[in-house]
This record gives sequence, structure tokens and C-alpha cells, in this order.
Amino acid sequence: MKFHPSTVAVGLLLALVGVATHAEPASPAFPGNEAVRLVSGKTVVEAPPLTAASQRYVKGGAKLPPPSATGEVFMIESQQGLMECRGTYLSESGCVPSSLGTTKRPRLWTVKLGGVWQHCDSRATSRKCEPAAAGAPGAMGTVE
Repeated sequence: MKFHPSTVAVGLLLALVGVATHAEPASPAFPGNEAVRLVSGKTVVEAPPLTAASQRYVKGGAKLPPPSATGEVFMIESQQGLMECRGTYLSESGCVPSSLGTTKRPRLWTVKLGGVWQHCDSRATSRKCEPAAAGAPGAMGTVE
């Protein structure tokens, strides 16, 4: 079976568009997040540390449930991509892949800025951030 050159060209173009639309972003979802780095052409993501309270919770065998469908979430970058987490740390049971861009909900961002882990209420330049070592912030994140 012989294909016409224009048919082959259209097929290749559609294949390239498909690959480009399913590619992971090369930069962090939160501008300036130092936890996401490009090393030798590969994205390397540093996980946020556990607070003392979180360490006791995890070492005690407790597992976080996944985030509720409409409640506030902590946005944390991981090797698997951007995650929505019920707590301030990455957890197999308490995190799900991000719905950013498809679902509006309050989001707090757990990021590394200036070498310090922070919880920020927004990705905007006018954001307010608190040190992650202080525990979970009391304020709600920006709905986005």
C-alpha cells in the first residue's frame, strides 16, 4: 500500500502535536520554586521535609486520606508531577495528581524559595508566604 506524501506529512504533524500537548512542563508550576531543577536534561524534584508533628504522624503508621473534592489542598511538586495533597507533605495516600486548570479550589503552595521551604497562598507576585517549619498556615489559599 502506497501513501501519498501529503497524507504522510499530515500524519507526522498530528503525531508531533499529540506529543507536544502531552509533554510535562520543563519549569516548575510555581515560578521560582527551587525544589524543581533541571540536571543533565532531567527534571529533579526535592520533596519538602516533614515537620516534627508530621514525622510523629507518619512514624505512628497513620495515613492521610485523599483530598476532598472541593476542599483546600496543598500543591506540591513531585517526580510524578504536580500533586494536590491533603497535608503539607507528599504522601501516597494523601495526594492525587493536580486538577489545576480544570477545577477551581483553594490552593496553598508548598515551595522552596531562597533556600527555605514555604507555604504560599498564591503563585502571584503579591503572594504571602510563611515558613513551612511553622506548620500548616491558618489562612486559606487563593482559589485558582
